[in-house]
Amino acid sequence: MVLVYILTTLITGTWLAEMIIEKKFVFRRTILDIPILAFIGSQIISTILSIDPLTSFLGYYSRFNGGLASVFCYALLYWAFVSVIDIKQTMKLIYITLGSATLVAIYGVLEHFGIDKNLWVQDVQSRVFSTLGQPNWLAAWLIALTPATWYLILTTNFNFRDYKFWLYFSLSILLFWTTIFTKSRSGYLGFATAFIIFWALAVWKKKKDEIGKLIIPFIIIGVSVFAVCLISGTELTPSIGQLISHKPATALTDTSTTALETGGTESGTIRKIVWKGAIQVWLHYPIFGTGIETFAFSYFKYRPPEHNLTSEWQFIYNKAHNEYLNFMANSGTVGILTYLSVIGFSIYVFVKNRKNLLIVSLFAGYLSLLVTNFFGFSVVPTQLELFLFPAMAFVIAKELPTSGNKSDNLNGIQKFFLLVIVFCGLSVLFAIGKYWYADTLYASGKAYNSVGKPDVATNYLTRAISLEPGQPWYYSELANSYASLAVGLNQAKDTADAQKYSDLAVTTSDKVAALAPANFIFKMSRFGVFVMLSTVNPNYLLQAQAALLDAINSAPTYASLYYNLGLTYARTNQTDLAIQALQKAIELKADYADARLAYAILLIGQKQNAEAKVQLNYILTKIDPNNSLAKQTLASIK
Repeated sequence: MVLVYILTTLITGTWLAEMIIEKKFVFRRTILDIPILAFIGSQIISTILSIDPLTSFLGYYSRFNGGLASVFCYALLYWAFVSVIDIKQTMKLIYITLGSATLVAIYGVLEHFGIDKNLWVQDVQSRVFSTLGQPNWLAAWLIALTPATWYLILTTNFNFRDYKFWLYFSLSILLFWTTIFTKSRSGYLGFATAFIIFWALAVWKKKKDEIGKLIIPFIIIGVSVFAVCLISGTELTPSIGQLISHKPATALTDTSTTALETGGTESGTIRKIVWKGAIQVWLHYPIFGTGIETFAFSYFKYRPPEHNLTSEWQFIYNKAHNEYLNFMANSGTVGILTYLSVIGFSIYVFVKNRKNLLIVSLFAGYLSLLVTNFFGFSVVPTQLELFLFPAMAFVIAKELPTSGNKSDNLNGIQKFFLLVIVFCGLSVLFAIGKYWYADTLYASGKAYNSVGKPDVATNYLTRAISLEPGQPWYYSELANSYASLAVGLNQAKDTADAQKYSDLAVTTSDKVAALAPANFIFKMSRFGVFVMLSTVNPNYLLQAQAALLDAINSAPTYASLYYNLGLTYARTNQTDLAIQALQKAIELKADYADARLAYAILLIGQKQNAEAKVQLNYILTKIDPNNSLAKQTLASIK
């Protein structure tokens, strides 16, 4: 995302400089101008009204794509492209992109055969993600580019002596084969959509002799796709080896990095639950939503209770895993309608120019993105395709007018405005560089915290905050550092410094709460800080309880909160409240073994052994027959 910021600044600055040099306003009007402006307007209003404006502006931390800043960038890149790029440059960009895709796909194939299997927690051989970090993103990006290879194959007239035919044909096979290795079901649907649309439009309204020329290419490409599926196999179809050995097709094992793909409960089941919650968010904020990219915070408020019964019940969902529901929840009805208007007018442009086969290939890739986004969400590479494919179609459909006259001798006014552009551009680049460097300092600080070096972490985090003082993520991590230091000093019997860092931890955590009051993640982090500090002073447990109660207001169906609340009540001798909290946790999550065990222990303390036995037996018969703590506790009361 930072690279997009930098390149957008350079491209926009160059574009403005060209206008000054040519003494001409270089801007090409298109049918998408009003829809894009309406979309930007909806995103601006959604950001202003957001429950977390900083997140809405920059995007959800660690995702970033989708924030208001990124929307500005994509819009500027679209307008710059249609205004200054010609057909020749467009073709050059397509070739460069396909060259990039070749390198990415080759690495993906090597990944499948284990080139970096020891570098990742995920089973990367089972589901490759190459340089894009996640299998579904890789599949979506490659599939959108694949129809362009079919167009290039057709330009060779299937001359088998032409090396270009074999080059484009091999690239087509490579991209599809890599897609197979991603095991992305949404990717398969996207590919099927692209394949059908490309060949359907290729033969539409063709003369009989022209249709005949497409039959052989269609058969060869179709057979090659079938052959790849037969050799490698998919989750839906067996490989030739499985057919010979009479083995069934291997079931899809979701082992990628996102919550919906980590195994356990079937991802489609979880998606339905998340979509249900997203619709509830939209119903409660129907006009402009809760704010761009705030789904991670708003979803917990309306999270369906059945989510507690899935294997991913403790994951943070920062996306609705459906681009359209994501817009509905974050930007409301206005946001989704303006977004769909951009898509609708883009489709109109593609269909209007359907006689151009290159535009048809872009259209097929564009529709594949709409399909994959239905089951996922856009990231930087796919979002660039979504905005630039229509721009390419405009340029291909109609050549740009000739440029204005460039003057070798610039007058004083021109020089002045060029200097202004250079100054503004450098200022923006400096701000982006500072933002990026602060983030690297934060990442270093977080890494040192993870290996038990809070003293070193504190140095990096304070430097990060000095560069970006408005980032609550930095303060949250710093509060954890201070709390860890306080615990360590207390263990070393240095009570004075332990109290000093305890106070710093609380003050810093308060700063986080002030900067991002709606962020549920920070509320949980604040609870963790007070739990750590309770080893220094047990009175901090009362503040931990307050933090949990605040979190419960934001996530009333999250069973984990009630479980932790029950534990803090128990530690402060508020047994009745502890029992009530644990009962609520069990009500929300019947298979919550830890909550039932804690509940049973409290019941034993209340001399309610019969009910305690019921809870312990439930654990051993319906949740985990090998739960040693449940067995020991049950034996102790028998």
